Amino acid sequence: MATTRKKIATLQLQNSKPVVPGNNKRLHEKSPQKAVKRTRPAFGDITNKELAKQISQKNAVKKIVGTKSGKNVIVVPKPKTKPSSSLTDSQQSNQSDETSYEVIELSQESESSQISSSCSQESSVSSAVDTLNAKNDEKSVTPVERQDWVDIDAKNTKDIYQVAQYAAEIFEYYKSRESKFMIPDYLKSKQPDLTTHMRAILVDWLVEVQENFELNHETLYLGVKLVDHYLSRKTVGRDRLQLIGATALFIACKFDERCPPVIDDFLYICDDAYVRNELIRMEIDMLHVVGFDIGFPLSYRFLRRYAKCASANVVTLTLGRYLLESSLLDYSYVGERDSRLAAACLLMALRLSHTGEWNATLEHYTGYRALELVDLAKKVNHILAAAPNKHLNTIRTKYSHQIFHEVAKTKALTPDELTEFVGNFA
Repeated sequence: MATTRKKIATLQLQNSKPVVPGNNKRLHEKSPQKAVKRTRPAFGDITNKELAKQISQKNAVKKIVGTKSGKNVIVVPKPKTKPSSSLTDSQQSNQSDETSYEVIELSQESESSQISSSCSQESSVSSAVDTLNAKNDEKSVTPVERQDWVDIDAKNTKDIYQVAQYAAEIFEYYKSRESKFMIPDYLKSKQPDLTTHMRAILVDWLVEVQENFELNHETLYLGVKLVDHYLSRKTVGRDRLQLIGATALFIACKFDERCPPVIDDFLYICDDAYVRNELIRMEIDMLHVVGFDIGFPLSYRFLRRYAKCASANVVTLTLGRYLLESSLLDYSYVGERDSRLAAACLLMALRLSHTGEWNATLEHYTGYRALELVDLAKKVNHILAAAPNKHLNTIRTKYSHQIFHEVAKTKALTPDELTEFVGNFA
């Protein structure tokens, strides 16, 4: 091992040469012919310097020069050739500084084509500018139409939770889907074993379940809508009516609630009249019957939107909600459009609370004039005038509470007041 180290040290001493002070340049720089050649990169020279040279050559402007003979020629820079390895550094530097040019003689046809292409480019640019100027002139000349209604979403454009930019389109979309989900008079044609009173008892029970589970109001409206759509398409017996209602509300909870109740809770509220598999089979059947499309336009959503358009206070909105929720019990409202029913309930709530009128903003966002809603509003007034029913008292009791401003105690319009109300829109 020691002998090997001595041999390596001897070889290093033999190969080493003395360094001359003040002359520390590499030896191969003085003799370029003996210089060690650099390994060519695999992809060529891709340094920034080389790229800049290539770009400058590509972007070199062709010079058109006139000769003594009267002919025009184009002067184009020639591409540089790689210097020979046998040249010295000084010769290579001189070659790199000199730029050679190639002279191309233009014929009459090519010269005219050059001129025509440049003219066409100028004309296309000028025509585009003229078009833009004309459009700007039209915008400045066009008079601004007078807008009688107020943009209720303008103040919420920066609130991402209000989606103000899309709110109007969303409710227009809801209205466009109403015709698809119109419910026919199914009790006469499809359900011989059911009556309007049975349906009312079921809806009253669903309202009680919604209160006990503290569900959203949208969930209640969706559940009732699912019941009506299912009954309008499939004949059932009265012994299955409560199971249909519980299943409809169970599906609505999955659709609208953040934390829906579990299936055992719905079996419990049915007093264990049904088993788990029965409810699951009914859920599958109901979704198949309605075609898995349960994004119904709901009157409750329309009411909240229209109340915002009217700048209605909380009491007026709650009164409208009471009228609308009470209409769920009455089978005669099943065939009404949800948007029209919501607008009629709001119109009557505004009149009963004396907090506003049907203005241009409401007409714009609802799509209904007050005259188109008067007949339905008169019908809604009878909800307040009707005598309480002890078997269908859940909604009235609910809205008689102070939390709901006791709006259920509001007195209905008298016949004279109703006549005056209708006469205002005649």
